[in-house]
Amino acid sequence: MPFQPLRTLVTLGPTHEPMDAVRHLGNRSSGRMGVAIAEALHRAGCHVHVLAGPCQPPGIDSLANVERFRTAAELRDLLVARWPGHDMLVMAAAVADWRPVNTAPGKIRRSDGPLTVSLEPVPEILGSLQRRPDQFVVGFALEPREELIESARSKLQRKRADCVVANPLQTMDAPEVEGTLVWPDGRQERPAGTRLDKPAFAAWLVERLLPAARARRAR
Repeated sequence: MPFQPLRTLVTLGPTHEPMDAVRHLGNRSSGRMGVAIAEALHRAGCHVHVLAGPCQPPGIDSLANVERFRTAAELRDLLVARWPGHDMLVMAAAVADWRPVNTAPGKIRRSDGPLTVSLEPVPEILGSLQRRPDQFVVGFALEPREELIESARSKLQRKRADCVVANPLQTMDAPEVEGTLVWPDGRQERPAGTRLDKPAFAAWLVERLLPAARARRAR
């Protein structure tokens, strides 16, 4: 059988959950890690399709096959449509945990007085996606350092992921990461050195993900 490039789907950036026509509830995800992973996958010979939230990290304009989303619901719709045609999903997007229950029409005025916003949980996306036995799923966890590995292990179960990339909350907004790759069998892999810039970490990560994803596809 001729070699078939791995078909990879990468999500990146934040979600923005609207409060009114001009305001939203979101997070500070830059999308830089996701771009670095997409670039590393491309260099490794994979077909790469990117789903990008409302962000503009350096390098995103040079990526082919980019689709945009704004809200968690829009991301879920794109995943439902695109995931069946791919072998591996790298869920690097930072999906909001909460969203406003109601979106006000127009613009809420400060002169309207004090504002109370009711929030509801954003429905689970990754853990609820349909998947085939030959597909491989990579989750992400950003947590306080003292809770990092425990949280990653929990997400392996809740997100139904094949591995989780765990990063300390203390590295948020930093150009470098201290990532740990956590596997269901208890293994924890870290690159040499305490911290790597995001392109270097992405290259290290892709080297470890691709053999597992290819083995899964070959089942």
